[in-house]
Amino acid sequence: MYWYVMFVKSGKERKIEQFLSKQLDEEISLPFIPLQEILFRKAGILKREIKLLFPGYVFIESMLPSQEFIKEINTVINSYSDIIGLLKYSDTEISMKESEKNMMINLCNNEHCIEASYGVIEGDIIRVFEGPLKGLESVVRKVNRHKKEALIEIEIMGDVRFVTVSLEVVDKVTCSSY
Repeated sequence: MYWYVMFVKSGKERKIEQFLSKQLDEEISLPFIPLQEILFRKAGILKREIKLLFPGYVFIESMLPSQEFIKEINTVINSYSDIIGLLKYSDTEISMKESEKNMMINLCNNEHCIEASYGVIEGDIIRVFEGPLKGLESVVRKVNRHKKEALIEIEIMGDVRFVTVSLEVVDKVTCSSY
């Protein structure tokens, strides 16, 4: 399977995803929008909210290799003014690299959503014991315990992107030296 990324007008992602679902053969190409679960406290109550992971982008999972996909998608792109274009590395290489795709697969659930992670801080090191960041602590660049979030680094279509995801730190353990 190949993954392709479309650049679209912000705020129109859902509408374009639905449009693409109607225009493309669902057995060959499936559009989706990566999402993230956000944890926050409001009036002392822990709440969950689902937000777009990459505003302004719609992803398409397809069985078609790049050249065939371009032929199929060009008429669709030209028929909808809210679709700005297809992200690509070069004129011939437009599908996401395997390493980038695999990182997204590891982070997201079956609905293409990054769920909240839970961990502890041991000294200066974050240890995630539950959630999609478990085993991927190396991508965490910054943790904000009070906002229950982590800034992670993801490479998409050759560009490094910093994304804020939910990470609840349940404990902070200080290491004492002898």
